[in-house]
Amino acid sequence: MADRLVRNSSSLHALQVPARARGAIEPMLPALLRGVIFISVLAAPFVAALLAG
Repeated sequence: MADRLVRNSSSLHALQVPARARGAIEPMLPALLRGVIFISVLAAPFVAALLAG
């Protein structure tokens, strides 16, 4: 029984979970960057108007 638990915990399936989790985060970074650029472009005229007085 203990041997089976050790083999299951050290199997390749257990090692692939962090790789899948990391792969799920990477596509979010370009989307977040696009969102930041989009919001900054929308806010630019308002910031310019505030600075102009």
